[in-house]
Amino acid sequence: MYLDSFSVDTNDAGRRKSTLSGSTRKDPSTAPGQIAAGLEAVRVGTSLADLCSGMHRRLICSTVVSLAASLVSLNVSAAAARRGQPHAAPPTLSVPDGTRLLVLAPHPDDEVLAAGGLMQRVSEGGGAIRVVYLTDGDGYPEGVRFEDHVASPTAAEYRGYGRRRRREAASALAALHLGDSIYTFLGFPDGGLAKLMGSYWSERRVAYRSPYTRLDRPPRSEMLVAATEYRGEDLTQEIALIIGEFRPTMILVPRREDQHVDHCAAWFFLADALTDVRRVQPDFSTDVINYIVHYDAWPFQDDGPRLEPPPALAGGVSGWMRFPLTAAEARAKRTALGRYRTQVHVMSWFLDGFARSNEVFSRPAPFRIALPLRHNRCG
Repeated sequence: MYLDSFSVDTNDAGRRKSTLSGSTRKDPSTAPGQIAAGLEAVRVGTSLADLCSGMHRRLICSTVVSLAASLVSLNVSAAAARRGQPHAAPPTLSVPDGTRLLVLAPHPDDEVLAAGGLMQRVSEGGGAIRVVYLTDGDGYPEGVRFEDHVASPTAAEYRGYGRRRRREAASALAALHLGDSIYTFLGFPDGGLAKLMGSYWSERRVAYRSPYTRLDRPPRSEMLVAATEYRGEDLTQEIALIIGEFRPTMILVPRREDQHVDHCAAWFFLADALTDVRRVQPDFSTDVINYIVHYDAWPFQDDGPRLEPPPALAGGVSGWMRFPLTAAEARAKRTALGRYRTQVHVMSWFLDGFARSNEVFSRPAPFRIALPLRHNRCG
């Protein structure tokens, strides 16, 4: 399959416009100490309704709810054990030698958080890896304020922050002993991907402009398709071109249930791109694997060595699949996360939550999605 085999028909009558909005971000001010305070309130007898109504941070309340659900689950499991019912071991994700892995990362650091160990294993097995960063992660006001010591960052400061995160991504992949030619930055708007699925889908409307960087298109030198702008159909086409060129046997993408709008949108753009690819080559097949980074208080309600799946989220058609890491892989992953200094400065506790002895993944049900969406499904 060649790159010029793919195109997006901007006049496709089946593609509709809708307006999407909303944003969910990692909150560096919500630290484990605040979570502990919420749990202490429950311990001494505060009602859950009163506790939640007085909280300004959803993370604390979500943690309490998740822990309550976990206690119920433990009681059910114990009862089942008393009845002699066997407890099935969770499945393990298998990675064949020679795997061609495409990782879609909405922001720099998502690839290591979700799959720092998996990427190492693919490389060790003689496979090939391509990491595609959909955005530069430049639309993060708290991070820019901390790095530049300013109260109101300018567009130039947001763009500079994005360049720092790009350099950190290269350093993180090097820490995983991966080559320096395996990644691609598409440069689409941080915090704006969901909007591109609807009202900013096609050239029938002016391109989306980032409220942070004030840009409305990626750098010209990095456009995979000439005249690319911040429009949904342009992002779909660039992802389809990468799939056609790289021909992955496995694609890693966030779950649609991920509560960060960019992560949720990444799922829909990947699904739409695969629809375009299969329209050109119906026999194309690949193993789509989901990961999740943002879901309520997960994984911070449990600080054990293993990364358990979100207790309130089903594992899809496959069930949750664990991917155990060797000690060397776990050390390299922790080192790689440490290379994201801009993120360590404001949310080291968040990164540490994923530095465990395993990773977790799931497989989606069969899908066929065509954008734009009629209704907002990402926040």
